[in-house]
Amino acid sequence: MNETYYQQIDETVYHSTLANGLNLFIIPKKDFQKTFVTYTTQFGSLDHRFKPHGADEFVSVPDGVAHFLEHKLFEKEEGDLFTEFAEHDAQVNAFTSFDRTSYLFSATNHIDENILRLLKMVESPYFSEASVEKEKGIIAEEIKMYQEQPGYRLMFNTLRAMYQEHPVRVDIAGSVESIYEITKDDLYLCYETFYHPSNMVLFVVGDVDPDHIENLVRTHEDARGIVAQPEIVRDPLRETSEVVESQVVESMPIQSPRIMLGLKHPVYDMPLHQGVKEDIEMSFFFEMIYGEETNFYQSLLSQDLIDDTFSYQTVIEPTYSFSLITSATTEPEQLKTMLLDELHARIGTLDDQHAFDLLKRQFIGEYISSLNAPEYIANQSTKFYFDGVSLFELLNVIDSITLDTMNETVRRRMDMNALVDSRLEIKMP
Repeated sequence: MNETYYQQIDETVYHSTLANGLNLFIIPKKDFQKTFVTYTTQFGSLDHRFKPHGADEFVSVPDGVAHFLEHKLFEKEEGDLFTEFAEHDAQVNAFTSFDRTSYLFSATNHIDENILRLLKMVESPYFSEASVEKEKGIIAEEIKMYQEQPGYRLMFNTLRAMYQEHPVRVDIAGSVESIYEITKDDLYLCYETFYHPSNMVLFVVGDVDPDHIENLVRTHEDARGIVAQPEIVRDPLRETSEVVESQVVESMPIQSPRIMLGLKHPVYDMPLHQGVKEDIEMSFFFEMIYGEETNFYQSLLSQDLIDDTFSYQTVIEPTYSFSLITSATTEPEQLKTMLLDELHARIGTLDDQHAFDLLKRQFIGEYISSLNAPEYIANQSTKFYFDGVSLFELLNVIDSITLDTMNETVRRRMDMNALVDSRLEIKMP
């Protein structure tokens, strides 16, 4: 087991790659009452086209399979596992994103039993035709519920207007139509491809003995008799730089109109860790021009052009990248003009070194403070693991960011011609 000590933040990470390819990370947190565990596969809604192990040709599966599979792994022939975890002082949950599916629990007792319970649950698929058909109705209702949320609807309207073919334009849960195409065979095919230990990572964070946890997990995994597999061949997911529609408008029964400005960024080859750096730089940029401490934000607020729904974010991934700026507003056209004018004026030209330094120190402070939460450590460690960076290396990444590198990244990423204006209007009764 490899041991890495991060002196700046006084954290130690233990790492083992098991014989079957599973990566195990143990982060001991002495005197913490709660232990948090995540078991994650690099399989999300984007993975709808791939080559199964040993196959020469690509296969396609219906949208929503990853999310559907997440639901089904909680169901076993002997019944639902939520109650079993609860009876052993653990809260269990799971989520599916664009690029991964994660199963997790937090507990104060029975840590060994709950780790083995989580492993066995994820590693023991049980799909019957009857249970698959039953689940379709449940997930269909979940999809309809998502569609009734204004923020969710607005985001996917924006992504559909932004992307022509890339599956990031598709709801993570799929559509009501696509999930009714899912079969038991689709689930087993995806499970056998993406739930192989070589494509998975286990994080254990808490007051635990690393050697004991490593022996527990290794003994369990060795008993499965599975050998490591090569990396999965996935669809390269190429996409043009142009947007599909520059404006999209929909009516919903909402209290106030909403606007979202989506900027589709160019994608280019780079090391994974560079994407993490550029993601932080884009976040710094938007905070410096739209953040609550800026005169611009206060001006929007004083004119009642925005409310507490105002937000902005950047996403940078190997096959897609975009920024979203959104708010409820009674004056969407005026707000759009002001936001874009400010953006145009600031791209690659920020020169307030003092404000940049303050923001950087604030980011570092919030990051260090977050390291007191095992849930944050486990979830963010998983995310950054698939991004090719350790969570505990973020200080080095942040140290490498300067005002000049931030401006350069913004100039390279920001294409004002690839803009989507997405709106929700009030639906009259």
